[in-house]
Amino acid sequence: MLEINSEAINDVLVINLIGRLDGITSKIFTEKTNEPEKSDFSRIVLDCKDLNYISSEGLRVMLMAAKKAKSLGGSLTLCTVNAAVNEVMMISGFGALFGVHSNVEDAIKAIS
Repeated sequence: MLEINSEAINDVLVINLIGRLDGITSKIFTEKTNEPEKSDFSRIVLDCKDLNYISSEGLRVMLMAAKKAKSLGGSLTLCTVNAAVNEVMMISGFGALFGVHSNVEDAIKAIS
């Protein structure tokens, strides 16, 4: 199960991921991030404080979102990643690729 909440803060789309981002729920992530009101944001923060699991498919859809943001002249970064998800991010190299910040405010500053 994956729940996604989002809000715009200073032209940055902050997406709160709740639950699991895996092969079953990755389609939900892709659909939500491609909704018309969200698809034009070039700067995206994924708030992962409530994300308790991520699979390789979850990493893939995050990478696709990051590539889209980059194509629009922006970037994607992560914040408040819990220990289990952070371990996956660091082992896979995605933590270094996206950047991991301690809170939403720091993440927004990093991509502004």
